[in-house]
Amino acid sequence: MIDVKKELSKELNHKKLDAFVIVSDPDKNNPINQADMFIRGLEKDRNIYHDLFSKHQFLQLKIKKQSLSENLETWIGFDESNGNLIQVCLCLRCKIDDQTNAMTHNDGCDRVLKKVAKSRLPFKGPGIALIGSDGSGKSTVTLDLEKWLSEKIDCRRYYLGSGEHYNSIYKRCIKMMIRGFRLSRDLNKKQTVKAGENELDQTQVNSVKKGLKNWYCHINAFYLYRISVRTLKQLRMSNGFSKGGGIRLFDRYPQNQFMGINDGPKIRKLYGNINSSVINRLIQMEEENINRCVKMSPDLVIKLVISPEVAILRKPDHNIPELEKKTDIIRNLNFENTVVQNIDANQKYEEELRTIKKLIWDYLFQLSKRNG
Repeated sequence: MIDVKKELSKELNHKKLDAFVIVSDPDKNNPINQADMFIRGLEKDRNIYHDLFSKHQFLQLKIKKQSLSENLETWIGFDESNGNLIQVCLCLRCKIDDQTNAMTHNDGCDRVLKKVAKSRLPFKGPGIALIGSDGSGKSTVTLDLEKWLSEKIDCRRYYLGSGEHYNSIYKRCIKMMIRGFRLSRDLNKKQTVKAGENELDQTQVNSVKKGLKNWYCHINAFYLYRISVRTLKQLRMSNGFSKGGGIRLFDRYPQNQFMGINDGPKIRKLYGNINSSVINRLIQMEEENINRCVKMSPDLVIKLVISPEVAILRKPDHNIPELEKKTDIIRNLNFENTVVQNIDANQKYEEELRTIKKLIWDYLFQLSKRNG
């Protein structure tokens, strides 16, 4: 694998272009150490530098508050040898002895590099969604990708599911109700064994259980509707972030091709047979929200495809038929106007993550070429 930083330094020396490589320092609070390489060049050589960066698939980022230095550029590259991002600061000057524009004074350098440390793309940032069946490692991968990208580029992760990562007050209330039902059921069983039940007592118990079940169905349906509201809100907020050049990472993504599973609409399948105007209204509102989410499709979808045999080892509380069904759904999901890539999630995690990083970086580079 090519050491991009080493190759770039070699080519700069070959072309006899000025470059000063910053040596890492234990003091990570010093903003100058955010850059892996600091290049002081001449304005007349701008095109030469840009050609070299493009050759090694570097992206030029947008510096916040560019007015601090009109001659400062920041570039980001991908090092295949270790999977890390490389940040290069290019400071152009009109004359060799023009020390002010070169930002060689520490105070000036610090002020500018504080803004350079985490910049954004000069075009609309893409939305990247990772989807997969249970056990495929969606959350683990998105967390590692967020950490990887956030070191150099503004990036945010959005969880769009209803699993353990989303613990709303509605979910906590439902869990309390379930515990209450179980305690009540166990208590009834004990009383039955001790004293027995006549027909009147049994009728009353059944009536109470039916009422509690009816309340549970309505509360759970409302909870599922609130998930769709939250998902839609997150996607709308993320659109504003991406317009400024930020990268969005989605852990899961809603779909409307399969009901009741894989982040699709759930209320109709669970409670569609209940004769309730409230339930019917919640069904309608949930599906409307999911449809709006689907229209805001991501730019890149990465499908983590895993065999049920491997997934069951990671999620022992599931069963093989359920995992097989979810895996088939992932393979068959379609997304309009979206680049879709399949990744084998059965391989070693380090190899899988390196493959995904390379895939994302190639996509970002192609996106930058299309946006000029």
